Amino acid sequence: MGSKSDIQLEAVIVFANGRIDRQLQYPEFEAVMDGFVPMQDFAGCRAQAVYVRINASFQITTAVFFYIDFDPRGMVAKRWNVPFQQLAEAASRGPDLGAGPIALACYSQCPIDWQKNNLWDPLMDPGRNSFVLMKKAVASNVLGLIFPEAEPEPNVTAANNNASELAASELKAALEREYAQTMRTRLAHTLKEQRLHINTIRSHMRLKLDELKRDHQERIGEYQQAFNAQAQQLADLQRDNQALQQRLNMQEDKYGGLREYYEHKLSTAQLDESSQVRELEQEFDARIEAAVNEAKEELQERLDMREMELYYRQQQEAAVRDELEILRAEHEQLLEQGATQILTPLQKAGISFVVFVPGLGQTTLPAASVADYIANPEAYFAKLCGLTEAHYRLWLDHSHSPYCTATDSDGEECGVGVNRVSQPTDFHDGESNRCAEHRSINPSRALGG
Repeated sequence: MGSKSDIQLEAVIVFANGRIDRQLQYPEFEAVMDGFVPMQDFAGCRAQAVYVRINASFQITTAVFFYIDFDPRGMVAKRWNVPFQQLAEAASRGPDLGAGPIALACYSQCPIDWQKNNLWDPLMDPGRNSFVLMKKAVASNVLGLIFPEAEPEPNVTAANNNASELAASELKAALEREYAQTMRTRLAHTLKEQRLHINTIRSHMRLKLDELKRDHQERIGEYQQAFNAQAQQLADLQRDNQALQQRLNMQEDKYGGLREYYEHKLSTAQLDESSQVRELEQEFDARIEAAVNEAKEELQERLDMREMELYYRQQQEAAVRDELEILRAEHEQLLEQGATQILTPLQKAGISFVVFVPGLGQTTLPAASVADYIANPEAYFAKLCGLTEAHYRLWLDHSHSPYCTATDSDGEECGVGVNRVSQPTDFHDGESNRCAEHRSINPSRALGG
């Protein structure tokens, strides 16, 4: 039977806002997972939890940092399924919490790739270090863990008296070897902790950059919508002005017709006295002039108002367009500054950024090129291959689906499979993406041409 030192108990520690919120023995956490005990404080939330294994000296030997989802009733969500015990068995080495390097699984150190998004990285800031908080909590045994007593081992015979007669030189050599081994182990543990710390910082910075990018994209989208609304209003005003102008022309034509009518009536009327004719002419001219002036004043007033509104709309449109350009420039500047301030120190520390380029494989990404890569990855890949972006996109489509793209007069593609060209520089549009039947046809011609 194993000794007491070989026994390990399981527990789950729940965090909230970077602090330990509660500690559960594993049977208690099983009751939560089985839906017998709700956790109302986390209803409708995603909580941060840590699955730990503890030895008889109340020291942590294994830690898996995972998320747990709760429904609005405080029960574990039905879709939630994180194999934290399987992750613990496959975990890599982590920091030393008193019992040697622990087995650690977290977001930056996940042994199962498809479970990565279900894990989180521990905080390693001074005063909020997750490992320090867990170590103190387990050492105080708030969980009330009780380890079973091991069976007494049989009496060990007295050590051979000849051991005390080892030569002093052999004892010294043994102590030196043990000291050297201890120092190597301690150095390895320190390097492991530093790598974990760097991976955690890099993950946090990447999330922060993604958040800034999303924020700027949302702001650009809002201003683009405002710009489109202003453009629509401007178009409406222009249509209204055109309608008013047409109405004014119709009024002028109408009054011109009236003038011709009365002139014809006066010319055909046979009046004996010229004074009566002059009175009628004067009355007619006065009425026509008054009506025309009234109509012109009304239409001119409305036209002036429309022109003023149109002028203000144009001013607002220019302001929105200028602000949109400023936001785009700020966006690009933020990306460049983020790469310079965050990624350059990591690169100087010996950390390389590697991206997978279709057609070239894994390629080191300089910190100065991160902004270009984020803005347009395909344009950046095309530049690395020495091709235009359009040519690179054609090869990329061919690499994903190698078939004949020749079309007939109805616009239907041939669709016959062709050999995939693995290198972008070896791809030729009209040849590499054509079957043997259509390869001699000019790429711009259709099958039925």
